[in-house]
Amino acid sequence: MTGMSDSDYRHVLNELESLLQETAETLERFVETGMDQKLPEDYQKLLAIQAEALHEQQVYLNALRQEPDHRH
Repeated sequence: MTGMSDSDYRHVLNELESLLQETAETLERFVETGMDQKLPEDYQKLLAIQAEALHEQQVYLNALRQEPDHRH
């Protein structure tokens, strides 16, 4: 992640936030329609996507905080 500007970090974080929101909405629809029971493997894949996006969000937040040109 070296060489990224604050703007680059914020763009990635915004994209991750969108992915997390869309995934949460899809998971909710899965549960509401019983698809979590009918397609458990797909449901688990959605949970894995959500977990990875949350992890990446934390990585980028930490990297942004450590950038020398980051303004508080």
